Amino acid sequence: MGVEEHRKKAPKRFRFAVITVSDTASRGEKEDGSGRFLVEELEKAGHERVLYKVVPDERMGIIGAVVEAFEKGADVVVTSGGTGITSRDVTIESVRPLFDKELTGFGEVFRLLSYEEIGTAAVMTRATAGIIRSSGRAMAVFCLPGSLGAAKTGIKIILREAGHVLKHGRE
Repeated sequence: MGVEEHRKKAPKRFRFAVITVSDTASRGEKEDGSGRFLVEELEKAGHERVLYKVVPDERMGIIGAVVEAFEKGADVVVTSGGTGITSRDVTIESVRPLFDKELTGFGEVFRLLSYEEIGTAAVMTRATAGIIRSSGRAMAVFCLPGSLGAAKTGIKIILREAGHVLKHGRE
């Protein structure tokens, strides 16, 4: 069965959560433009929001928000922020151990598209995705950098592939 055939059999609508990881946004010192953009785009596409949360760059807050998204029934989680290389960027280290399967191809495609937009600075992102399985359910998680440009690049991939990822993640 080809890719297009798989996409036809994939879920068309899903429940989602957006988790922004940002010390400054969590303290109310800056607006969360990227997270709000992601919520708006997912809702415009007909998906149902179950959680939108801003947490600081702290492992337990990040893990707690992902668990909360799962408990609220999210099929897809998109994180924004904490994917860089500073000492405070711990989204990947927090989420990766929860993955049953990591989708390294997501990060590769994201970096390719980012390279076309921002050049070699794209090497600085560790964007990734994976599947978390528990209690007979599967949840896809996409980890994006925190910039609005990254959100705009990432949402294109997510909207095209999230249902396809869910289809296979549930198998």
